[in-house]
Amino acid sequence: MDNTRFAFTPDFFNMYLKTCDASWGKLAELPAMGPARERSEKMMRGFSLFFNLYETWMDSVADFQKLSMEAMSRMQERTADMESEISPEQAKEIYNIWIETYSDTFKEFLRSGHFASDSGKFMSSFIEAQKYNQEMLEESFLKPMNLPTKTEIDELNKELYSLNKKVKELTCKVNELSGNM
Repeated sequence: MDNTRFAFTPDFFNMYLKTCDASWGKLAELPAMGPARERSEKMMRGFSLFFNLYETWMDSVADFQKLSMEAMSRMQERTADMESEISPEQAKEIYNIWIETYSDTFKEFLRSGHFASDSGKFMSSFIEAQKYNQEMLEESFLKPMNLPTKTEIDELNKELYSLNKKVKELTCKVNELSGNM
């Protein structure tokens, strides 16, 4: 297979991301005005968070695409001298070579610092987007509908735990005092 057909893919992704940033990214820079200014600013912050998440995801996709092409190239090198007529035994051998080649190539990549760095960036972007979603959900739907938010539920759980602990302490003291009298 000709690798040159796919060599442009990371460049294409980078060019695409730069174009998106130059066009859509400018929306996030527009100043918010009017009574809904604060809400608009929060929404624009989300836009940049999701664009960042998309960008890190696309970087990961490009890395795995390059990795697949490299594995395919290694596979081709290992099977280049095989005959064009393939017997069932050779098919089994090709299958084993394929499994071994792809496994080794992906293991090398997954153990690399580059993969760890990319995974960290992706997870960081994902967590930031998830926090934003939770914040907007609470603000846009839960509070207006007078439903408890995660923060309020967490506070109630802490207070309930504290009260249960206090009741146990007082119960032990009452039992101790009633037993001594």
